[in-house]
Amino acid sequence: MNLYLRMAGKSLITRRRQYRSLFSVCFVGVCIMLFVMCITDGMLASVNDKARLYYGGDFQFLGGVSLEKTEIVADEDMAILESVLPSNAVTSKRYDYDAHNISFYFEGANVRQRVMKGVDFNKERLLFEKFTYVEGSAESLESHDSIIVSSLIAQKLGVHAGDSITVFLPTKNGYNNTIQVVVTGIFQDSSVFGMYTSYIDYDALMKVLDSESIINRICVYFPSGEPSKSTINKIYDSLSKKVSLYPIIQNKNDFYNQYSGEKDSVYAIVPLDANISDLRLMVQALHLIVLVIVVLLVVIISIGISSTFRVIVMKRSVESGTFRALGMKPSMLLIMYLTEVLLLLLAGCLLGFVLSLGLLKIASLYNLSFISGFDMFLTNGYLSPVLHITKASALVGVILVTTITSVLFTLRKLIHISPVGAIASIQ
Repeated sequence: MNLYLRMAGKSLITRRRQYRSLFSVCFVGVCIMLFVMCITDGMLASVNDKARLYYGGDFQFLGGVSLEKTEIVADEDMAILESVLPSNAVTSKRYDYDAHNISFYFEGANVRQRVMKGVDFNKERLLFEKFTYVEGSAESLESHDSIIVSSLIAQKLGVHAGDSITVFLPTKNGYNNTIQVVVTGIFQDSSVFGMYTSYIDYDALMKVLDSESIINRICVYFPSGEPSKSTINKIYDSLSKKVSLYPIIQNKNDFYNQYSGEKDSVYAIVPLDANISDLRLMVQALHLIVLVIVVLLVVIISIGISSTFRVIVMKRSVESGTFRALGMKPSMLLIMYLTEVLLLLLAGCLLGFVLSLGLLKIASLYNLSFISGFDMFLTNGYLSPVLHITKASALVGVILVTTITSVLFTLRKLIHISPVGAIASIQ
């Protein structure tokens, strides 16, 4: 094997001008593929992280006696859920309030909200530490009159961390009520998850609603990372033995539509993907675009290298015939030429990998939060590429296999050239 490596290495060096185009096709193609894959995976990871913050973790527990879109879970159901969860899971109660009738007031300015979420800041401390705070921090959320708002809302109101604002909303009994709360945090998020969403202390929300402790969802968060489907299925199986449980859903609206108005208690586990089902088409479109780009580049690399290599090796028929005349077997010739191709591909993939890392670093230096609606795909306003070694290795493997396979067809005739043909070609 060392002999083949030395011969292949020497051949690549002496014929470097001939192999330059092959090398360029390889490293440019690999660079583009890795760059696109890492950028896309990073964008989707940012969407997923924002969704985890917005929905309170990795899945929600809904249901109860009444399946209206509010007050659908009784507070005592916390104990049922916690009894089947792993010890590392964090559970918290939430009350999501449709905020179309809610207004914030501060020194004559007012602004409407889309959603206001009553949360237990202490239980969800690990989640709120992941917010990108322009002012304030998660450490200041322990007060029971706290609210955090997006930077856009803060800008429209003209408020800063530490200011008190007035929240105006209808109560559960039908009359209007107000409460003074302190803005303890201002976070940056111009996406659909954060722009018109505020988070208020749960007790403060119950007070202004003039209501007892009511919740409409229990959120479950795994600090160690998003749980696997098998983990969720295991939780589902255990929980289904305790309550009437709807099958694990792909879209939470299916659960609402089917069981709205039912008298019996029915519960459901809503994974994160089911909560963002409206974004699934966009995610699938991104994956499809990346797949098309990768397939096209793999085809270009394979065909480009094999066709160019065909021209090069045909010019080496004299060399191949000479080796055959000296007693080299076709299998030995095949190994020698394939070693050349393999070294060329590995060098191209390595350079493409290094170059893609440089481009990814450059891409992550620019704040793109000024692009309207694009903040959903950003982390702290910046692209945050994600490199999956397994996926990158699989990509390189596909390139190696497809290219070497196509080269094999080119080498079939060359390696079987006869010694007589070699002598004739020399003459």
